[in-house]
Parts: sequence; structure tokens; C-alpha cells
Amino acid sequence: MADSPATLSFPLLEPKPVQVSFSGGTLSSDGGVLLLAQLDQQLGLTARVAACLRDPRLPERITHPLLLLIRQRVYQIAAGYEDCLDANRLREDPALKIAVGRRPASEGPLASQSTLSRLEYTVSEAECAAINEALLAQFLRGSRRSPKEIVLDFDTSEDPTHGQQELALFNTHYGGTCYLPLFVFAKVAGESEEFLVSAELPDTHAKEADDLIATLARLVAGLRARWPLVKIVLRADAWFGTPDLYDWCEAHRVAYAIAIPANPVLHREGERWRQQAAVAAANSAPKQARRFGAFWYQAKGWPRARQVIVKVEVTPHTTSVRYVLVSELKGKPRLLYHFYGRRGGCENRIKELKAGVKSDRTSCMDFASNKVRLMLAAVAYVLFQGLRRLARHTGLSHAQVETLRIAVIKIAAQVKESQRRVTVALCSACPSQFLWLRLARRLGLAGV
Repeated sequence: MADSPATLSFPLLEPKPVQVSFSGGTLSSDGGVLLLAQLDQQLGLTARVAACLRDPRLPERITHPLLLLIRQRVYQIAAGYEDCLDANRLREDPALKIAVGRRPASEGPLASQSTLSRLEYTVSEAECAAINEALLAQFLRGSRRSPKEIVLDFDTSEDPTHGQQELALFNTHYGGTCYLPLFVFAKVAGESEEFLVSAELPDTHAKEADDLIATLARLVAGLRARWPLVKIVLRADAWFGTPDLYDWCEAHRVAYAIAIPANPVLHREGERWRQQAAVAAANSAPKQARRFGAFWYQAKGWPRARQVIVKVEVTPHTTSVRYVLVSELKGKPRLLYHFYGRRGGCENRIKELKAGVKSDRTSCMDFASNKVRLMLAAVAYVLFQGLRRLARHTGLSHAQVETLRIAVIKIAAQVKESQRRVTVALCSACPSQFLWLRLARRLGLAGV
């Protein structure tokens, strides 16, 4: 990158002026991306993603191999550069070049925005599905004992659209045009992390039971192939509740806790708990109370009755009644409802996806390209989840993506390439340097 001739004078240390210019030489503001790249190579994540894709280009005209393009795009997202256009400013970034496998000075620049955009246009829907398989494979490869139970949290989220984007549909719940991506997280009993195992961008907002069942069946098959005896639980809000899904879960030994919309029959069955809560609230100082109960309910067309958990909450201002359909789950109604309520962790992970790796930057006019953008953001997020797991028992073991980025990636670095070696000198004043070195040692990187 050419040095800028502009020099600014800052009167901060009178009488001596402070002169500032972009003439520091071969520097990077993201020296810590090397740690993320090393983690990625050990996990083999971007290599598996690249293996899912075909390269239609003529081999003799390829300047940037497919794996390099995937790594460049994913590492840029991880470093906080989520737009393809950012690639034009980062083509000569020495740390990013090293991370993707290119020498910082003696090899040419990285791919431009136009090259990365063409990549987005060439990935097919089947290849996006294969990338989803890579996300699941990454979870299955994690070093852990055979789990007794895995909870699959299904949830959707709003990705607002603008202009004339293809397949942008109006959603009455969100009150605007948007895409409605579907995310699935896997929670292993005893582990704090909720692992992203699927990210899809459906071309409709309608609740398609067949598509939901296909996603669930794919995940269940993968989990049982790895751990045949594991108990699998589906947890989701009322949007996902369909008789076909209930039937499939029961036929394939998948337990579930799925909210169900209220109706007059449910209100009638839950009336006694509402009355109990109302009496308890009237007799308490704060004028509020909760009551939990359970009953059996069979809607028209159901082959059998199913258990419903009811939660009634009375406050001075309102009375709230919620219903959750459960199957193959044991425990008192209060505990079962609290188990369902823990699906809020999935909602927090989606917020982190949107805030940390900008998974909602689905701004292409072409719908298929937006599917690819979502997948690449998901890959970057899974890398951060791996980084968070690497940082267990440290101050970063529960850190959000943005905190991880600042502590681990956003480190100033001077890069020099000689005939014999490449030297990366990270900022001596970096406040997280000892933690960074600790993570590097956990990756097996030895000192010289």
C-alpha cells in the first residue's frame, strides 16, 4: 500500500508539535488475525468449506485459488470488514496476506472486491447445503466425551431488505420487507457454548413443515451417526409448531419442547392455575405470582393427546398465560417450562451473529448471493466459537465476538519479509499480549 505524503500537525505536546502521517511502512492493524488463521488450520474449517465448492474458472487463468478466496473473505469478516468492497483497501495488508497463505512482500496482492463478488455469484444452492454440512461436521469433530443429551434450538431472525432485492417479502410480524434466515444451535449438557450447526436463508416466510423436518432430519442423522445413544431434544417457539413436526419427532425418538399458541380449549384447561395465581397475587404484598401446571390436550386431527405445560404470571398490570407442548421430557411443570425458557440463549447467539459478524448484511440484489453471504458469516462465527473454546478458563471464555476481536485480532503489527524469514512484531503495549501468547501456546506454537 503506497505511503501517504500528507502530514498533519497536532498541538498536543506544546511547544513541540506532533506530526502525524500514514507513512509507517508495512504495518497492519489486524496482526492478531494470524492466531485465528492458525486455529482455522488446526480445525480445518475453511479447507472443508472450500472443498464443498467447485471452481468453474480456467486453471491457467487462476491468480487467487479458491481456498485463498474463502479464507480472505472469512478472515476479513472476522476482522470486522464484512463488505466485499473492503477487500480493495486490504489487498496489501501484510497480516491478512500471511493469514491466507501469501507472502507479505514478495507475492502479489490479495483478491479485489470484484473477484470476491464473482465468488458469491458462482456458489450454488447445493454447495451452500454442503457448507452447512461442514458446520455440523465441525461440531461433531469437537473433543468431548459422548454426550448424554443434545438440545437443538431452532429460531428465525429478521434481515431487513431495501430497494428491489430479489425475494424480499413483507413480514407482518416485523412490519417490513425482510429475509427470514433460519439458525440452529446445538447445546451439549454441561457445556456453556451453544454451537452454530446450521444457517439457512429460505426463499419464503411461510412455515414449510417439510423444509423444517428436512433440516431436523439431517441434523439428527449426523448426531446419531456420531453418538448413537445420545438423547436429542428439539426446542423452538410457537412459529415452528406443526402437527407434522410433532409426528416426525415422536416417530424418530426426538424429544421436544415447543410453544403452542393459545386457544379457548387451552385457556379452559389452564383456568385453575390462572385462578390460583390470581388468588396468590391478591394475597401477596407485590401483587404478583406465578403458577405452573400440566395437562393433556388433543387437538382436532392429532392421533393422540400430548402433554402441555402452562405458565401463568400475574402482575399488578397484566396476566400472562403461556403454553408449551412437551414430549419425552420428565420433570415438574416448573422445571420443564424453565428448560423451554433457556432457549433465550439461542436468541442471544443470533444477536451476536448480527452484531459481531454482520450476518444480516444480506444486501445483494441477487438472492442466491445473499445465501452465500450468510454462509460465509456463519463460518466466521464458528471460528470465533472455536476461539472462545480455546480461551476456556480465561477472561475471554464467555466473551462476545466484538470483545474477542478487540482482544485477539485488533493488534497493531509491523511485518518484515527477508530472504530467510517473515517477522511480525506485534504492538508491545498490547494490553492482552499475555493472554494472546497463552492462546498461541494452546495451539502448540512454541517459542523460538
